[in-house]
This record gives sequence, C-alpha cells and structure tokens, in this order.
Amino acid sequence: MTIETCVNICGAADYILAGVEFGSECYCDSALQIPGQAAPVTECNIACNGNANETCGGADRLNIFNNGKQPPVIVQSVNTTTGMWHYQGCFTDNTAARTLRAGMNIPGGTTAESCTAACAAAGGFVNAGLENGHECWCDNAINNPAQHTSNNDCRMVCQSTHTEFCGNANRVAVYHFSGTGTASGPAPCLAADLSDFKLMARFKNPPTTGPSLVDLKVVVVEMSSNNIWTVLSICPTCCSEWPSFTMRNSIVFPKSSNIVAQVMSSTAPKDGESPNFVASIPAFPGSQSYCTMQDIAGATGNPPLLAFGSKSDAFSVCKNNTANGRLDLVFSPVTGHPHYSLVMDCSPVSVQVIVSS
Repeated sequence: MTIETCVNICGAADYILAGVEFGSECYCDSALQIPGQAAPVTECNIACNGNANETCGGADRLNIFNNGKQPPVIVQSVNTTTGMWHYQGCFTDNTAARTLRAGMNIPGGTTAESCTAACAAAGGFVNAGLENGHECWCDNAINNPAQHTSNNDCRMVCQSTHTEFCGNANRVAVYHFSGTGTASGPAPCLAADLSDFKLMARFKNPPTTGPSLVDLKVVVVEMSSNNIWTVLSICPTCCSEWPSFTMRNSIVFPKSSNIVAQVMSSTAPKDGESPNFVASIPAFPGSQSYCTMQDIAGATGNPPLLAFGSKSDAFSVCKNNTANGRLDLVFSPVTGHPHYSLVMDCSPVSVQVIVSS
C-alpha cells in the first residue's frame, strides 16, 4: 500500500475521496461520513507498508485525499412527462416493516430518475425511495415505524452513477409525486405566539409496555456561573423546575417555577440534537424557528404539534449514551452523533402542544 496506489484505486472506481489507514488499508467514498471528524495530523503516524517514506494514516486514523471532482448530491427534484417528483427526506427502513413496500428491479441501475419513473409506470405510485446504493422502492404511504432522519444518513453513492446519492443501508431517500409540477411546500403554522402550554410526546409506534403519551421535561445538562443549558427529555426520575412554556415570535421560553424573572430561551438544534434552551447573563436572544402545526395524521380534535424549521414529523425520543441512557427528545436523528449515536435506539414521536385551560 502507498498513497498513490489507494488514490488510483479510488479514482478508477469513480470515487472522489481516498483514505489510507493503519499502514496497509485503503478506503474510498465520495462523502465524509458521520461521525468522522478532523484529528491532529500527528495521530497519522504509520508508514505505508509499500513505501516507508510515506504516511498511511494511523490506528483508527485516515489520511484523506480529494481528487477535486464535483461531489455527488441528493437530487431534490425529478421532472417527468406527467409531473414532478420532489425529495421528502431521509427515513429509516428495515426488512421486517418496510417504509415503502413495493420493490422494483431496474436493470439499467437505480438513480432518482430511474426509480421515480419505475414507480410511476408500476401503477401510479406517488412515493419512490432510493436505498442502499441500488434499491428502488414504491408505495402510496410512508409506513410506520419509519423515522425522519438527517439527510446525512442518506449519503451512499448510487452504484450506477457516482454523481448522485441513493439512500444508505437501512435508509431510504423518499420522493413524492406532484402532478402539478410544484412542490407542496411546508405545512402552514397555526401559531408562533402562545401562552402557558406544556409539551407531550406521543409515540407513533406505541410501546408494548408503558404509556404511549408522556410528558416532556426541561432537564438541566450543564451549569456555569453565567449559563444554564437544558434539553427536553422524558426522563421519569429527573427533576425539573420548568413546568410550562410560552412562545413569542417563534421563540420558546420555559417558565421557571422557582425564579419567576428568569429568561430561558430556545436555541436552534442541529440535526441529531435535542431541542435545547439556555438562560444566560446577558440574556440569550433565542432562535426564531418554532411554531405549532395541525396534526394532519392524527385523529380529529388532536392537539396541535410543535414544529421546528417547518417540520413537525422529524422528532424522535432517543437514548442518550453519555447520560446513562436518559431518553431525550431529538430532532432529525443522525447516525454517529456523539450523544445519540444509534438511531436504532430512537422511537419516532409527535410533540403535542397542550394549552392550559
């Protein structure tokens, strides 16, 4: 193994990234996968076994090279003769309960274009999905127990073309058909200002034991002289002094029962993070990203749902592997997150907004 050998192997296979590791290993991809991150260059310290004058990574460390070609993308829309298909997001999948249930065989190779065409031709399906680099699935619904996850979980290059991503292992990139040619757009907000409400998580796949509807608590995760950081959790044994919330101009404010004058406001969580709040000196201005939306999928009369960034379907309850397995609310889970690394330990929920009577 040498750097040149690995670069040539990956380039010949049409990947844009090549990585050497442990002196003798070569890896290829066209995207840096989570949880990979930059490490000190001194940790890449093993000589290549084919050229002792070169360094080929280290133990669990890669030297990565980029050939400068255009990276692949998640195709956002596909134009057909009958209308447009629009990307809906990345969803979990498993063989026991398929997110989309009708599999398609595409001899010419699976891409966003070929899969949507196959689903349209196979009986007018309105949903098409790319998975595992080469699979195509169709359906008229996104079936439970699918979870809406981060787009970063759907970054496996298509086998038939390395210019596009085709989902991932147990991850399906879903497209929806629009006969009008225009995307439906996000659901409208019902309210961006609301007083005295609490939040409850309703499991989309009710557990075999325990309630299907549970309270969400504001739980302290970090304190300093000038800051208090909190997250939303369903932890049954955790104490919380913030029993209710208000929302003003799309910012959520937990209300303290101990310090009435305290101002704690919402931040903007990234994919894979818990919705979080901070009380600081000086006061944190908050992030304008929340509102309530109608529960279209629920029964008539259901409470409205909390939405972040115009999404009310991307929340899950996940096991926090750095806090003794505490179950926290997470927005758009992503594999490899430092606190919520295993999406398989997440359960999709709707966050109901219960206004005090």
